[in-house]
Amino acid sequence: MTNVLTESLDFPEFGRPDAGLVLISEWSTEDAAHQRTVMDGVVDAWAATPLPESFLARHCLAGSDGRTILNIAQWTSAESHREFSADPANQRALGSAVASLITAGPPGRYAYDRVTAVRLGHVRSLGTAPSDDGSVLARHHHRSEDGKVVHVLTAHDDDGDGTVLRFRPHRGLVRRVAPVRSRG
Repeated sequence: MTNVLTESLDFPEFGRPDAGLVLISEWSTEDAAHQRTVMDGVVDAWAATPLPESFLARHCLAGSDGRTILNIAQWTSAESHREFSADPANQRALGSAVASLITAGPPGRYAYDRVTAVRLGHVRSLGTAPSDDGSVLARHHHRSEDGKVVHVLTAHDDDGDGTVLRFRPHRGLVRRVAPVRSRG
C-alpha cells in the first residue's frame, strides 16, 4: 500500500481486495449547481485532511437528475473507520466541512460481496434501482454489516432514457495500490 492519494475521475473500484468496509449513501441537493458544490466540497475536505493508510477511496457520483449524489467510501476495515471517526480532531475537521455543505444521515455500512457479470462492455453509468432494460453490464452486490441487507449497484453501458436515476463519476480521492516489484 502507498500513502499517495490521487484524484480520480473514474468509478470506484468495486471488489478491491483490500476494502473491508464500503460506505454507501445517497444525498439530495437543491439543484445541479448545489450538487457540484457539495461534491467538490466533500472531496476537497477529505483531500485536505490527514488520512490514515486504512482510508482507501471516496467517490462522489453525480445523479442524472441534477440533484442526487451517490457517495461511496472504502476503508480497509470497519474498525479502522470507527477509530478514525471517533477521533475528535477528525470529527471537527470533516464533520464541520461536510455539515456546512449538506445534511445527511449516516451511510450504510457494507462489505463487497460479489459481482454478477451480465455481459462485456464499457461502463458509462451506475444505477441503484433494479434494472433489466438490456443496458446492464454487471451487478455489484454489497452485504450490510449485520448481513440483513444487500445493496446492489448496477453498471450500465448507457446513461439511460432519463426515467431512472443513473450516476456518473464526478470526483474521487483514491489510495492507489503500489505495484509489486520483482526481485531479480
